[in-house]
Amino acid sequence: MTVERGSLRARTIRQVSALTAGRLAALAPVNAYTIPAARLIVDQALRAGAPPLRGTSTEALVENGFRGEWVRGPRAERTDAVVLYVHGGGFIAGSAFGYRGVASRLSTATRLPVFTLDYRRAPEHPFPAAPGDVAAAFRWLADRHGPGNVVVAGDSAGGFLAAHLAVENARAGLPPPGALVLFSPMADLSLALALGHDNVDRDGLLSTEMARQAIAHFTDEPFDLRPTPGMRLPPALIHASDTEYFGADAAELARRWRTTGAACELRVWPDQMHAFQTLPVVVPESRTAYRAAARFVAAHLPTASAVITQKVTAS
Repeated sequence: MTVERGSLRARTIRQVSALTAGRLAALAPVNAYTIPAARLIVDQALRAGAPPLRGTSTEALVENGFRGEWVRGPRAERTDAVVLYVHGGGFIAGSAFGYRGVASRLSTATRLPVFTLDYRRAPEHPFPAAPGDVAAAFRWLADRHGPGNVVVAGDSAGGFLAAHLAVENARAGLPPPGALVLFSPMADLSLALALGHDNVDRDGLLSTEMARQAIAHFTDEPFDLRPTPGMRLPPALIHASDTEYFGADAAELARRWRTTGAACELRVWPDQMHAFQTLPVVVPESRTAYRAAARFVAAHLPTASAVITQKVTAS
């Protein structure tokens, strides 16, 4: 029997990261003195691992209640739908600038414009600031495109915020997004899921102490995502790895999603580090992940002609 393995490059980058950046991150405190430097490092690492594709255009947007950046990758000619991207960074780091290359690739793969939200980060703005910004951005996009034509995507902490939006909209009886795309999402801020799984010691970057400190800046009452049966949730695509810290979170979130009756596709990649999709320059599987996300989006969004018909009928 052949056991599926990740690429040599993916395995190597995870092992090298575990011996270098992972060890440093595990030892460094997460506080007001280290967070500014960490933000710069995260942005620069993302820009190196996912530089914007040639031909990408960007446009800053500031609205009442939120801000971010429009990113249109090469061949992103569709205008009938949009992607709202919620970046990762443990609620304390990450930015639209740092994630410009990620948005560029997702835009190119889906052929849709991507709005990367610069939500307010902890510790300056703890819960519920970030979820409030995600909700405000989604409402603004939904008013212009229709909620069913807005895909909400995110990685890590951004995946948590994206799924949280869908759950809270369902709880309030509000329309769901057209689809969710979640890369390595967090699902349980108490870390009980992560600590109960073998992956906790196999990730090349994250550690329990680092995750716990970052989450504590976001909220002093850690909670998990608990959709309930009967909720009106959008179809979701979840990608995670069998060797990442939040792998158990992703699997449990997929199980909970399905118990509501909503469709959820879970793909577990072998030998990848957390949020490997943010490193397409060095991890070949990330490019496959973008193509898979594009196929999922295409399967669950209305076609351009259908959208035009809906608008004409509504008018």
